[in-house]
Amino acid sequence: RPRAAHLRRGPLTRAARYAPRVPTPDPLDAAAPVATIDLDAIAANAARLRTRLHGGADLLAAVKADAYGHGLLPVARTLAATGVRWFGVATPHEVRTLRDGGVAGRILVFGPLPAPALPPLLPRGVDLSVATTDDVAAVADAAAPLRAAGELREDVPLHVAIDTGMGRIGPPPDGVAAVARAAADLEGVRLEGVWTHFARADEADPAPTDAQHAAYLAALDALAADGLTPTLAHAANSAATLAHPATHHDLVRPGIALYGHAPAPDLADAAADLTPALTLDAPVTFVKDVPAGTAVSYGHAWTAPRATRIATVRLGYADGYPRAASNLGDAHLPGGGAARVVGRVCMDQLMLDVGDADLAPGDRVTLLAGAGPAGAATLAARLGTIPYELLARVGPRVVRRYRGGGSPSSGDAPG
Repeated sequence: RPRAAHLRRGPLTRAARYAPRVPTPDPLDAAAPVATIDLDAIAANAARLRTRLHGGADLLAAVKADAYGHGLLPVARTLAATGVRWFGVATPHEVRTLRDGGVAGRILVFGPLPAPALPPLLPRGVDLSVATTDDVAAVADAAAPLRAAGELREDVPLHVAIDTGMGRIGPPPDGVAAVARAAADLEGVRLEGVWTHFARADEADPAPTDAQHAAYLAALDALAADGLTPTLAHAANSAATLAHPATHHDLVRPGIALYGHAPAPDLADAAADLTPALTLDAPVTFVKDVPAGTAVSYGHAWTAPRATRIATVRLGYADGYPRAASNLGDAHLPGGGAARVVGRVCMDQLMLDVGDADLAPGDRVTLLAGAGPAGAATLAARLGTIPYELLARVGPRVVRRYRGGGSPSSGDAPG
């Protein structure tokens, strides 16, 4: 008698045994919420951003946070096919996912990593950000035995972060020389880049960004006077890519703009030629007509002011739709028009006041889109947040469905 499949596989590896258990959706579940991602739109956005680059700058695609909720591998593969050579990530897992998925471009990790994360990562080929001399020493120490064993044949490229006003990582400009000197001098590493990040490039007033940029340029000049010249200088995020061409240098690092959204309302006109790539829809599971005075959902935070029709939708805060959107979010209805989210958003469900719209279980409504009442920018403004958060929090229970891109990644995929 054949043994059960789970008994034939043999013991789990240590990595598999302790791998995080992430809930994944069933792509065949007709009632699953779906995020549809237009890979051709992302490729077109990258092409449009390239036309704006100054001084021979190259483009680094920020694909951290699962490509802002759009799907790390499908997005990176699509961009690589268009000629994008650089990718920006935040975690070792994102590096491994890209390399295991066949993405061969250069990968920059935006933040310093702890020493234990380095040995398994360095042989995969990665550029690392460093903020202190201890960071540099940790990379050099990790590289030494790998070089001795023949697993690492090139010096590890390091990018020194400068804090010019973001207040996040890196020394101030007058403290960067020691870090850069260590990156240039220690065996097994090399000084590849010096970078900074703008805190207010998405605002109409250019003065704060100009001040940060001036501090960055002064730091580069001081390093050059000390004989330290990085191969790459980079500073521009999406906002600076769109609005501050003087900051483009050797690389720009767009994120939200790649996915078709303006970094902030002040840059809506500058981003008008970009196409939002993600649409989130979910099925109606129940419809009922209610009289005036009917209270809906937890806490009875909404009461029907008139006789109306309530549609229950299979989407909740466990899928990434924010609970803060209770009584504030909108949905696009399949027959046209919009409906307001009413009552408190639940873990797995939310309710819509659809008026007299003719809806039935199985119909799908759009809760997050590029424009209109359910547009990411519209909802973000109502909630006092940003489209970045709404997109990045689309959860792993949501099926990602891809169109375009011309790659095997098109089709259904788990979140």
